[in-house]
Formats: sequence, C-alpha cells, structure tokens
Amino acid sequence: MDFISDAKRIAILGIGNDLRTDDGLGPFIVNSLCLDDPDVLIENVGSVPEGFARPLAEFGAECVIMIDAADMQKPPGHIELVTKDRIGGINISTHSMPLSFLMMYLEQETGGKTILLGIQPKSIQFGEGLNPEIKEVAEKIIASLERLLKEHLRGIRDVSND
Repeated sequence: MDFISDAKRIAILGIGNDLRTDDGLGPFIVNSLCLDDPDVLIENVGSVPEGFARPLAEFGAECVIMIDAADMQKPPGHIELVTKDRIGGINISTHSMPLSFLMMYLEQETGGKTILLGIQPKSIQFGEGLNPEIKEVAEKIIASLERLLKEHLRGIRDVSND
C-alpha cells in the first residue's frame, strides 16, 4: 500500500456507531486488531473522530487510516480506499462533520496524510452486531491490516538500522 510507504508512525481510527448494525464495523475492526507496537496508534473514536485530533498530533501520526462504513452505492461489503479529494460523493450520514472536512482538519493538525478505508454496509439500522457478510469482510480486513502493518514496520526498522 503506497499510502503508508514512508510513514514511521501510523494511526488507525475506527469510526462508527456500534448500535447501528454495520455502522459499527470501524469500531469492530480496531477493537479486534492484535498489533502491539509503539509506532501504531489504534483507537475506536466512535461517532466523533474530530475530538481525537490532539492525541493524534501528540502521537505524531504521519499517516491516519480511518475505517468506516460508507454508502458508495455498491454491493454490501465493497471496499474502497478513498482520499479526501475523492470523498465528495460518498454518503457517511452518522457523523456530525463531513469526512472530507475531518480529513483536511486532521492533516492540518497532524501534518500527516489521511485516507478512508470505506466499506459498503448492508444496513445501518438500529441494532447490535454486524450482518454476517459484513463481519466476514471485516475479519478479512483485520487479517490483511495486521499482516500489512507488521511487514511495513519490519521494513521501516530494517531500513533505519542499516
């Protein structure tokens, strides 16, 4: 993933409301990640991610990956990496601040880059727990993210030790 290629400090934010079925997939993913590394900050920021800008800046995040349910008018489980300039047509209705503004705000506060890992929900009706097909997609994302980040961090450390 080119987006994190140079980043030494990476933040992963799970955004969403776990009382609205698939809108809880961001929190589900970050709460399930098994990655204990001082250069990775993993946080469930719920429905108010803008409140987390200061800790991100203090951490020194060079790269912020936001994970959220996003209505992209695609089949349930569809995954897209979305930059702030492409986010305009994506409806993410459960948050107080449009994600494009949030991404610009976080970039100003941290000096890092932001990207959204958006997953098309099946439903964001009130209820607890993810729909089975969305949970399956979330579990694949968890495994892929853990592998990708471990390889990336190992590579960054190998380069800095040379």
